[in-house]
Amino acid sequence: MNNAKTSLVCAALLGLALLLPRSAAAAWPSDPSVNVPLCTASGAQECPVVVPDAAGGAVVVWRDSRNGGYGIYARRLAPDGTPLWAANGVALCTSTGLAVHPTLISDGASGAIVAWTDARGGSAAFDVYAQRVSGAGVVQWTPEGLPVCTAGSYQEYPTLVGDDAGGAIIAWEDWRNGSWDVYAQRISAGGAAQWTANGVAVSTAAGGQHFPFLTPDGVGGAIVVWFDQRNGGEGIYAQRISAAGVPQWTANGVALCADAGMWDALALTTDGAGGAIVVWDDLRNGNRDLYAQRVSASGVPQWTTNGVAICTAAGDQVCPTVTTDGAGGAIAAWQDQRGGMAIYAQRVLAVGAAQWTVNGVALSTTASGQYTPAIAADRAGGAIVVWCDQLLGGATDICAQHISSGGVLQWNATGLGLCTAAGTQWQPAIATDGVGGAIATWGDDRSGIDYDIYAQRVQGSGQLGGTVDVPADVTLAFALDPVRPNPSHGGTLTVHCSLPTDAPARLELLDVAGRRIASREVGAGQRTLDLGAGQRLAPGLYLVRLTQGANTRVTRAAVLR
Repeated sequence: MNNAKTSLVCAALLGLALLLPRSAAAAWPSDPSVNVPLCTASGAQECPVVVPDAAGGAVVVWRDSRNGGYGIYARRLAPDGTPLWAANGVALCTSTGLAVHPTLISDGASGAIVAWTDARGGSAAFDVYAQRVSGAGVVQWTPEGLPVCTAGSYQEYPTLVGDDAGGAIIAWEDWRNGSWDVYAQRISAGGAAQWTANGVAVSTAAGGQHFPFLTPDGVGGAIVVWFDQRNGGEGIYAQRISAAGVPQWTANGVALCADAGMWDALALTTDGAGGAIVVWDDLRNGNRDLYAQRVSASGVPQWTTNGVAICTAAGDQVCPTVTTDGAGGAIAAWQDQRGGMAIYAQRVLAVGAAQWTVNGVALSTTASGQYTPAIAADRAGGAIVVWCDQLLGGATDICAQHISSGGVLQWNATGLGLCTAAGTQWQPAIATDGVGGAIATWGDDRSGIDYDIYAQRVQGSGQLGGTVDVPADVTLAFALDPVRPNPSHGGTLTVHCSLPTDAPARLELLDVAGRRIASREVGAGQRTLDLGAGQRLAPGLYLVRLTQGANTRVTRAAVLR
C-alpha cells in the first residue's frame, strides 16, 4: 500500500492485465433500464464523480456510508464497461466520522488522485485529505488518506488539477485566520507536499473567499477562481499560482466581476492558452442570470467588465457547468426556469461572443422537470450534457443530449434516456470516453433500499453501450509525438508524449542555438502539454526535447507570425 513498495510501472502493467480477457461479452448494456452497477453495498453511496482513465474507461469515486459514517470509495471501468478493482469499490478512506465532498483527477496512468473534506478530528476540525489509487486499484499513499491540510479549525470543499508531473495541485476554503480564505498545496506523485506545510495562501483578503475552483495554467501551475466578499458585495476573483507555489497576479487575486449580487454557483474551464473561462449565475438583474469572463495567462480580464451575458431570459438560470470548445472558447449548460425547469446550453467564442440562439438552446422539449446538468466535451467542438429528468410520478431518470459546435441537437428533441430504471436517479456526473462519446455515473435507488452507484456509456451517435477500441496488449512506451499543428501560430505549442515510469523526466523547448525557452517536469502516463503557454513565441524554428534518464527524444517545431 506504500508508494515506495508499488511502482507506477507495476501498477500500469497490472491495470492493463485486467483488461486482457477481451473474449468476454461487453458489459456496457444497450438497454437504458439495465446499466452497469459499480457499487450496491449496504448503506448509501452518493455524490459520484468521474474522470477518464486515459485507456478508454473511467475512474469513479463516491462517498459511502456502509461502515456507519461516510467514507470514500473508488472503482474503475474498463473500456467495455467491465467494473474493475474490488467488488463494490476500493476503500480510500473508511472513516466512521465524516468524509465528504470527494473530487478527483486522472493520474495519467489509468489511476486517479482524490481529495475530500474529512472530519476524523471532530466536528470542529474539518481537514483536507487526499489519496492516489493506481490503475490496478492499489492505494498508493498513506492508508486512510494523506493529510493535505490539518491547520486547525475548518478546511473544506477541496478541488484539484494535475501538475503534469503525476501529482496534483489542491485548493480549498480555509478558516484558520478567523474568516474564510483560499489556500493551496501541491502534492507530488509520491505523496509528498511540495509547498509550505498546510498550504500557501492564495487569498486572505477581507471578507470571505468561498468555493475555489481550479484549472491548469498549461505550465505546471493552476488558475484558482472563487467567490469573494471583500467589498461587502459578492464578486468573482482569480489568482494564478505557479508550479513552485508562488502567486503570479495581483496580491489576493484579480477581479473578474466586482459585484455579482448574490451568487449561487460557478464553473471553470481552460481557454487553452494559459488562461481560463469562468461562468456563474448572479442577481444583478433581480433574478438569477448567467455571465462569463475570460482571464488571460497574465491575469487580464478579456471580455466585458463584470462579464458577458450568457443568458438573461425570464426566470432563474442556475447550476452552470462548462467545458472547453477546443478553440479558445467554452460551452456552458445550465438549469433554466424560464418556462418550467429545463436544461439549456450556449457556446461562447474566445472573443466573448455567444454563438447559438440568444439565451441558449433547449436540450430537451419535454415538459418534465430537468435538473443538475453535467457536461463533457465531444472532442469535435461540441458537447454531451447529462441531467436528471423528472417523471410525472415524481421519480427521476438520467437523460442526455449531444449538441454540435454549431448548436444543433444531435439526438432526438427530447433527449436520450441513459437510465430509465425504477426508482430515482440523481447527482449525475460525466466524463469523455476519448472517442466522441461519454461515460456517465449517478446515485441510484432502484433497489428501493439505499442509493447505489451505476454507470452507462453513450456513443457520440447516441447508441448506448459498445466498447472503446483500445488495444489490450499495448503498454506505454517512452515516446514524443510530432508537434501538431506544425507550423503553429503564436503562443500555443501543443506537445504529446508518454512515459512508462514515474522516474524523473523533463520536456524542454529550445531555440536553434540550444537556449532553453521553456522547461516542464513530466509524470508517468500519456501527457498533453502546451510549451508555449503564457508567452508569445517569436517566429522561427524550435526543438522539443523529452529526457528521462538515458532516454532522449527530439522533434522540431516551426512558429509563424
